[in-house]
Amino acid sequence: MKKLLFFVLFFTVQSFAGSGSEMEALKSLPVQDSGRIKPYDTFARESLQLIYGKQTFQSRPAVEVVTTWFLVPEAWEKKKLFQVSHRGLKVALKLDENEGYFDIGSFLSNDRISFVFQELQAKQETKEKLDPYFQAVQRLQNQLGLFMAIKNGQMIKVLPQNLASLAPEAPALPGTLPNLSAAKAQKLKNDSWIAIADLSPEAADKFSQISKAFARVLPNVDKAPDAGPSLEKAVNDFKAYALSQNPVYAEAEKDIAIEVHYNNLDPFLNTWILYLIGVIVMSFAWFTKNKWIYRTAWAFALAAIAMHTYGFAIRVYLTGRPPVSNMYESVVWVSWGAVFFSMVFEAIQKKFFILLSGMSVAVLCLIVASQAPAILDSSLQPLEPVLRSNLWLSIHVLTITISYSAFFLAFALGDVGLFQFLKGEDGRSEKIKSIHHAIYRAMQIGVVLLATGIIMGGVWADYSWGRFWGWDPKETWALIALLGYIAILHGRLAGWLREFGFVASAVISFSLVMMAWYGVNYVLGAGLHSYGFGAGGVQYVASFVLLHFIYVGYVSYVVHQRKLLSTK
Repeated sequence: MKKLLFFVLFFTVQSFAGSGSEMEALKSLPVQDSGRIKPYDTFARESLQLIYGKQTFQSRPAVEVVTTWFLVPEAWEKKKLFQVSHRGLKVALKLDENEGYFDIGSFLSNDRISFVFQELQAKQETKEKLDPYFQAVQRLQNQLGLFMAIKNGQMIKVLPQNLASLAPEAPALPGTLPNLSAAKAQKLKNDSWIAIADLSPEAADKFSQISKAFARVLPNVDKAPDAGPSLEKAVNDFKAYALSQNPVYAEAEKDIAIEVHYNNLDPFLNTWILYLIGVIVMSFAWFTKNKWIYRTAWAFALAAIAMHTYGFAIRVYLTGRPPVSNMYESVVWVSWGAVFFSMVFEAIQKKFFILLSGMSVAVLCLIVASQAPAILDSSLQPLEPVLRSNLWLSIHVLTITISYSAFFLAFALGDVGLFQFLKGEDGRSEKIKSIHHAIYRAMQIGVVLLATGIIMGGVWADYSWGRFWGWDPKETWALIALLGYIAILHGRLAGWLREFGFVASAVISFSLVMMAWYGVNYVLGAGLHSYGFGAGGVQYVASFVLLHFIYVGYVSYVVHQRKLLSTK
């Protein structure tokens, strides 16, 4: 299956790829980082993202910027490169509170920074959850450590060690891997790479050709005739040398072009743009009831979900697993599910607002995923050991998170329904009945999927941790969310919740999902599901939930006042 996916992606990449610039060759240079082999382009983007908060610096791409950090580090001494956003940290370091970026001298010559880092170390030793201040300190420590390691040539690992020196006890035919255990073979592949600063004289000479060629292709640099090989040739020569040292390099290279294509395409950015256009067009279609506008909205929706799926296919291929191992991936997956369910309902009911709601969910989720990289890490990371059973990962995590898609769709439909009540519609109107029915179907699907996911999670917990249920915070809040939605469905069947109450409940109850999905990982930060923990964004999520509570309260007041006036 993976081979089939590789060929499909490979030919798609080739169809998108043009001649490109010489810098494209450098982007595809394999490097080892964070337990996997990745393109130098990915490494540069992730490094610049951490330090500067963006993947470009003054419109220059990350691959250019990061390369100059170790080639001409003195050029960066006065550049305001380091992003510091936390006001408390700026006060502690006596930095200008109105500035968001600082040069490296602001920290290296700062007499307060060692004290701040000592405080962080003491806090880490207690194994307490770090508050936003210490999270900012930890980020600054990582920023400085990464920049200095790149500057000194210790961070960028470009060459696998010579095979003979790594495994002299296991000779192999030239150009093949020795007969080693799986664990040692994986170590040869991912861990035994040499940083730029530690290259042998022969390897350093090969790499210096890349450095010289890189300098020649930079803007505003005179191009001397016959000054040396082109950047593309220098990179290819170094790759050939690396392959001669260790045949694992050929395996490392095979997925590089696909990942570079993924970086250049940025599929999820393009996806939310297409969804946003679809939302606008569908809104016009709803108000005008024009069939051609309606079909155009569908065309944008289909194009968007195709791009959405394509981005998923690349991530699945590159990671070899379902892309739902962290919050970023779950946000992207939940948005896909919301659009998928809305398309199914819209195809059946043809009510305009259903697909409009699903695409609105996708726009919100994907904008957050794209614009909050400090909170949602989009990098491709190896799985935690407990997640390495792809069967359980697929069954449990995919089922749980796609149930959130159904509940998110019900939430968005609830927002639309409340707006209709605000406009003066009542429970007897055709619009409210249609919205009520769509919310009911979405909730039914969500409850079935969430219940199934919880049961499968218990089986996985028994397999991984030796117990089916342990009242872990993640388990507990998933159960609370399930019981909350079951109570709403039963209230509807029993007649306790009429049209308005049911629509309002769809909005209010989504706070249970937010707590199970986001709150346990980012607020509580406790329990056995530590691989999903993160930091940041609490104020935004809390504001989102609070504003919707206010929205429900306001619409409830308006509807109540309208009823009082009608009885007089």
